[in-house]
Amino acid sequence: MTYTINLKLIKSKREKYGYTQQNMAEFLGLKTRADYFKRENGDTRFKTVELPVLSKKLHTPMKDFFTPRVDKIETDEARMIK
Repeated sequence: MTYTINLKLIKSKREKYGYTQQNMAEFLGLKTRADYFKRENGDTRFKTVELPVLSKKLHTPMKDFFTPRVDKIETDEARMIK
């Protein structure tokens, strides 16, 4: 099983606490707001060292950032139905 970062949760928590994308960029030590925007929108991945900072600032356990992703496995039976 693989896991993905729950970007919707991160965005909703950021908004709940009233942080701007610029604030988050500064917290994470990023150069620009656009660098944070790309992470929050999934264009760039959050780095492992950034997750503890997010956890602290968003008052959320790091484990809550991860959601399981189940890859679709096509079986022979499913192919015959098509």
